[in-house]
Amino acid sequence: MNKLAGLLVVALTVAACGSRTPEPAADQYETATAERRPLVLVVEAAGVIEPIRTVELKSKASGEILELGADTGDTVEAGAMLVLIDPRIPRNRLDQALAQQNAAKAKLTNARSQLARGEKLRENAWINPADYDKLVLDTATAESEVVAARVAVENARIALEDTEVRAPVGGSILSKRVERGQVISSPTTDVGGGTLLMTMANLDSVRVRTRVDETDIGKLMPGMEAQISVASFPGKRFAGTIEKIEPQATVEQNVTLFPVLISLPNEEHLLRPGMNVEARFEVARRDDPLTIPVTALRTERDIATTAGILGVTEDVLREKLAAAGMESDPSRGERRSARESAASLRGSFWVVADRKGAREPVPVVTGVTDLDRVEITSGLAEGDVVLVLPSSSLLETQERLQNFMRGRGGIPGITQQPQQSGEAQGGQRGGQGAAGGQRPAGGQRPANGQRPPGAQRPAGGQP
Repeated sequence: MNKLAGLLVVALTVAACGSRTPEPAADQYETATAERRPLVLVVEAAGVIEPIRTVELKSKASGEILELGADTGDTVEAGAMLVLIDPRIPRNRLDQALAQQNAAKAKLTNARSQLARGEKLRENAWINPADYDKLVLDTATAESEVVAARVAVENARIALEDTEVRAPVGGSILSKRVERGQVISSPTTDVGGGTLLMTMANLDSVRVRTRVDETDIGKLMPGMEAQISVASFPGKRFAGTIEKIEPQATVEQNVTLFPVLISLPNEEHLLRPGMNVEARFEVARRDDPLTIPVTALRTERDIATTAGILGVTEDVLREKLAAAGMESDPSRGERRSARESAASLRGSFWVVADRKGAREPVPVVTGVTDLDRVEITSGLAEGDVVLVLPSSSLLETQERLQNFMRGRGGIPGITQQPQQSGEAQGGQRGGQGAAGGQRPAGGQRPANGQRPPGAQRPAGGQP
């Protein structure tokens, strides 16, 4: 009895492998109603907060640090003293320069007096020309020494002032790299660039640096508003504006990303450099559009599959589409901006509408999509029922798996290899997954096999 049951199972298996699986009837598929609901297209990206301008403080003077006027996190005003360096050597040089300046002035006074007496002697011919010329030269030399001494005094005074490092702008101290008693070097004398003392920035306004996928970059433009959220303040949204979209892309894990800079005010100093943020750009909003699921859209590629499902020939279906105006793109000639074109699902689409029990192909013009539903600008009316059919790629996959099973299936009287049996079973499981493998509305692709506008997420923020 067990052997007879086994033979019956084998016979049924061979019959199933040899016969073509019939196309499912249209009644087996879900339907959706064209209804009006808000549709918001958003682009989301992760980023990091950074200061707009960062100032690295170094000292032109070298020596030991005697005093620090600020610490990390302090907010200082412009001109506040931050670091005091040992001023003894610069002060001594200034005193020496002042003494040399006084000597040069006295020498100049003496030279001018000698030149005045020489001029009187030359009028009475009591001095020879060579001696007079020497007096003129001595006066010019004394004048040049006075100028050099004045420059030396000025340089010494500047060097003494450089021992006090003051804040060039008002802002917050981001980092402090030195401590009291440390000996630092000057970038003007050290080939290594000198010692970095502090880093400061004005945090009254900050900037967010995000990286947006290339599929979404066409939807953004400078001046567009952005909503920023941080983990530290989960219930608060910060409003910013796109400042710039950098032209050079970066590639990470085979994904092309473009840096987008967002500027936003930060009067309360709640946002700090280095915070991770989520940026949300509202690209398009439709408050009351007519929408249907994206999976209801059909393309030229789906004619053969849909004809089999509806039980008509391809020629009949093509004639119906041509009669309904599918031979031309109904949206052709419509002029849209580049941003609207990037945010819309463009192309020649049609749907299978169920009107009073009769299923008819209807061309439609689509608009904005959020990956779940798509805006219908013409072709359907509110309340129309459309069929949600699988795309041709799914059925093609199922057909390939069935052919694979026929080629690997067991035949009575021939021993089947275990590996082949396992492959056939795996192919059968794959075929079952393909037959029922329709994706949820938020994650599937339109019927033409192309992903709808990009990596943006629906308004609810769900992936």
